[in-house]
Amino acid sequence: MDSNPFLNLNFVESSPIPLFGTQATQDANLEQHSPAQRKERRVWTATDDLVLISAWLNTSKDAIVSNEQKCGAFWKRIADYMAASPKLAGIEKRAQLHCKNRWHKINDQVCKFCGAYEAATRAKTSGQNDNDVLKEAHVIYFNRYNKKFSLEHAWKELRYDQKWCLISTDKTGKKRKGEDEVESSTSHATDNVSGQSVDVMERPPGVKAAKRRGKKPLEEDKEVEGFHRMWEVKEEDWCRKEKQAKIGLLDRLLAKTEPLADYEETLKKKLIAELF
Repeated sequence: MDSNPFLNLNFVESSPIPLFGTQATQDANLEQHSPAQRKERRVWTATDDLVLISAWLNTSKDAIVSNEQKCGAFWKRIADYMAASPKLAGIEKRAQLHCKNRWHKINDQVCKFCGAYEAATRAKTSGQNDNDVLKEAHVIYFNRYNKKFSLEHAWKELRYDQKWCLISTDKTGKKRKGEDEVESSTSHATDNVSGQSVDVMERPPGVKAAKRRGKKPLEEDKEVEGFHRMWEVKEEDWCRKEKQAKIGLLDRLLAKTEPLADYEETLKKKLIAELF
């Protein structure tokens, strides 16, 4: 009986499977839809934060434009301020939205840490030094919010600004008695790190207050005008008396019959030049 001639043939090995259109298409689609390499995210450094804080403080304390400019214009000014800073020279410009988001994060965390620091200050014992208080503030912050406080550089920059000083004052139960006390020319705070009294920046006037200051009441304008008029009259009277005195002196020099001394001759010529 003849053996089957096809039994020893290996179709799998002898006939490699070609790449059909479906498989090739899938591979092409995988390459086509593979996500593009994302741009590396820029990390905010301590220098970035300090320049941003400086930009915000300078822009927000512009009494005439701070609160009445549109939000977009406000953050554009801050972004431009950062771009022009020599501390960030050669670094890619930050977008307005990035500046805004970063500031809100700094503001939120610094305000919270102010509360933690005040709590640590109130709990300070005689055996603790200022560094112990700062460490305890970090512990309190972590216990309250379940994360470490990483913006100590921002807190040190903002802690003596009027807004954050008021936050600390409110935490200790000291209420504001009135705008006259809060907006005094100079406020004082004690530096718990150095133990020295330091000057706190004056709270800037609000937009409306600045505009009211620019538009004086009518009564005040009249008083100023009257003062200027009175001063002009007195000045004219003084000039007239001075001129009369010079004329009298010149008359006496001209009335002399003997030769004049050198200084008298010089004085006579000077008086003639001034009066005539």
